[in-house]
Amino acid sequence: MVGHLLRRCHQIAVAVFHDEAERYDLTPLQFAVLDSLLANGPQDQVTLGGAAALDRTTISLVIRKLEQRKLVRREKSTHDQRAKIVTITAAGKYLFAEALAAVESVQQRIVAPLDDVETAQLLRLLEKLANGNNALSRAPEKLRQRSS
Repeated sequence: MVGHLLRRCHQIAVAVFHDEAERYDLTPLQFAVLDSLLANGPQDQVTLGGAAALDRTTISLVIRKLEQRKLVRREKSTHDQRAKIVTITAAGKYLFAEALAAVESVQQRIVAPLDDVETAQLLRLLEKLANGNNALSRAPEKLRQRSS
């Protein structure tokens, strides 16, 4: 069954991530949030959650953990007092850079049973599945509009 295989692959991916990145004390979700902040700059918490496909509760918990470690800081928006802007700190940038090689190793270990053609095909199909079923998610990814 497709769902069962996807669940097993997710379990394997998380286990490999923890094995490779254990010394950085980061979860895959925390790494994804730091990555989004580096790629897109400071963001309000809701936008950041949408970019990482995390619901409001989960993004709040992830940010709280990162904030406790001083990897991000959260401040009220100057435009909307209800919004909180999340910014990666120098310590967050440093830890991200330190962990990046381990995370790249995770990616290689996950697809190790596949050749290059199969890896590319898998990535295309996973992206098609994720994007095609995005609306079915409890926390759909909210993609940024690209300017032409």
